[in-house]
Amino acid sequence: MKAILRIAHDWGYPPTVPKFRKVREPEEIGRIITPEHFQLIYGACEAAEKPTGLPCEPEDWWQALLVFALTTGWRISEILAFRREDLDLKTGAIVTRAADNKGRRDDVDHLTPIASEHVKRVIGFGPLVFTWPHDRRTLDIEFHRIQKSAVDDDGNELVRLPCPDADKHECTDACHYYGFHSIRRGYATLNADSMPAPVLQRKMRHKSFTTTLRYIGLADKMKAATEAVHVPEFLQKRAAN
Repeated sequence: MKAILRIAHDWGYPPTVPKFRKVREPEEIGRIITPEHFQLIYGACEAAEKPTGLPCEPEDWWQALLVFALTTGWRISEILAFRREDLDLKTGAIVTRAADNKGRRDDVDHLTPIASEHVKRVIGFGPLVFTWPHDRRTLDIEFHRIQKSAVDDDGNELVRLPCPDADKHECTDACHYYGFHSIRRGYATLNADSMPAPVLQRKMRHKSFTTTLRYIGLADKMKAATEAVHVPEFLQKRAAN
């Protein structure tokens, strides 16, 4: 609204631009996936049924997607738009294009060895690294179904989450499971104490440094990362074997 009024003022319509008082809103970050829940979801990928029609198993596709997301911090839209030509399997270099990210700039990053290992299992001959031959909504449904399949020996769900707004609305299934952005938040929080703040801001493509600082403030609540990019311990053990 302020931008519209400024332009209108430039065009000579209102003589002045009225001042607006900012309404302070709660500074909530949202759900952050925990390493424990990530491990459970990773293991539950064996229950995946989609994507279909690809030269890889759904389990491998989902595990690669989740590890890629947790070790890069990319938004799900960027991951689904990630092109084969922007991946260098020899060096691990990856590029997110300005047209596909909210930062509106090309950015170069590098995969961890663990992420590279997972991506190699699903890479095909198509133009995209993570081909999803179904509609976008089906991706969320399948992700929730995978989480729901993580159960103990008695059939109790291990990843079902309490809804923070249960007293404000009628809950749906989506209220009780992680969304993809929770993994991005996990990346920021898990790596906030092991990366210089400007580097983390660049990797996250935050326009405002204030947004990055909110994650840095949460870093003391999470386990310190020992590498430049956090890789869950169970994946490190798997690579060692």
